[in-house]
Amino acid sequence: MTLTLPARAYVDVSAYDRERHAIWAREWQLLGPSVQLEERGAYVAAEIAGWPVFVVRTPSDELRAFHNVCPHRAGVIVWPGTGVTSNLVCRYHGWAFGWDGTLTRARDFGDDTGLCTGGERLAPIQVESWRGLVWITLDPSAPPLVEALGGFVEECARFPMEQFRHGHRLVRQLACNWKTYADNYLEGYHVPMLHPGLSRSLDMSTYRVDVPEDGYCVHRADTAGGSPSAGLWLFRYPNVALNVYADGMNVERIVPIDVRRTQIVYDYFFADDIPAAGAAMVKMSNVVLDEDQAICEAVQRNLEAGVYERGTLSPKHEVGVAWFQRRVAVAVGEA
Repeated sequence: MTLTLPARAYVDVSAYDRERHAIWAREWQLLGPSVQLEERGAYVAAEIAGWPVFVVRTPSDELRAFHNVCPHRAGVIVWPGTGVTSNLVCRYHGWAFGWDGTLTRARDFGDDTGLCTGGERLAPIQVESWRGLVWITLDPSAPPLVEALGGFVEECARFPMEQFRHGHRLVRQLACNWKTYADNYLEGYHVPMLHPGLSRSLDMSTYRVDVPEDGYCVHRADTAGGSPSAGLWLFRYPNVALNVYADGMNVERIVPIDVRRTQIVYDYFFADDIPAAGAAMVKMSNVVLDEDQAICEAVQRNLEAGVYERGTLSPKHEVGVAWFQRRVAVAVGEA
């Protein structure tokens, strides 16, 4: 018998803080499409579980990533979002940094040289690009990205991911813990109850979640017509879902905002400039996300009500949930 995580794992601020350091500060995480960083000087700045970060393409055509925190008095180097910059200058007091993060000028600081001597610099972050997607990790000792992805790389090898063009982004904020949504994603048990459109398109008796390696899992199901799905549905721990097909893909990120709020970011990629099926894919995603948001927010309210402590996972339908929750428990030292 496999029990779920306790309810406190979804509602306690202390549990969320442990996850910030044990999971989000250690795992490779997808930041977004490489197309956002093609131009020299282009940057993407975001916050992941409370960690403010940015990635920039330097004038020498390298990707560099840093914590978006000035060592002087914690100002921001670039404003959140995307843009293009010709330099790295703190928006608070004007301290300037080289593209490698070293301090080059402390504006009007008042000492003899005009430059501090305490070794101040931007805190670097590992960054790599893989098949049109940019990833970062806050852990300086993390293995290279492809090594960390493991079998996830081989699963995707047959699809022309680099040829797909980024066509649309959908962003939604949910009133639930990030794990509440991830748990929901990692099983098809609820599909017949909550997703009538999706359920009609699949033979739900064939739906299963396999865990070929510890770092990722695979959703599998035949179509309602009886043939295997032509696509690939992957989930990479802790928060990336990749659905890839011969003519496009969508990438979903589950990004914690705080213990009770989660941002869902969908990026859609298509094989053609004007994809015929693109609008239908986006529409279907919105419908499914509406249905998932309603139940996840209801589950979160019930987790906070003080009635539920923990439940039992189905050995038939909730293998993915068990795998995911076990990884979380191990990471925070509660396994």
